[in-house]
Amino acid sequence: MVSEEQEGPQAVATAPAGRKKRRRGHVHVFDNWCKGCGICIAFCPQHVYEMDEDGRPVVAHEDQCTACHWCDVHCPDLAIVVTEVEEETDGSATDAGQ
Repeated sequence: MVSEEQEGPQAVATAPAGRKKRRRGHVHVFDNWCKGCGICIAFCPQHVYEMDEDGRPVVAHEDQCTACHWCDVHCPDLAIVVTEVEEETDGSATDAGQ
């Protein structure tokens, strides 16, 4: 049974004070290792990559990367490195390892 104290707008949980952090990634593609298979472009859940005129991946939307590591784990040429960073809600980024 729900008490009257828990009903109404007061029952809504509020976020803790302070800045929130979201995980994101810094993406680097080693062009000299990449053969242009397109796996990263096809399967990136955040659509971080676009194909250039030579058929190779370009990091076009790095701000959308959530550091899921799908691309660097599945790259057959080991041509992708994703470094995790934490982004605060004000837009500033810091290394996750610090």
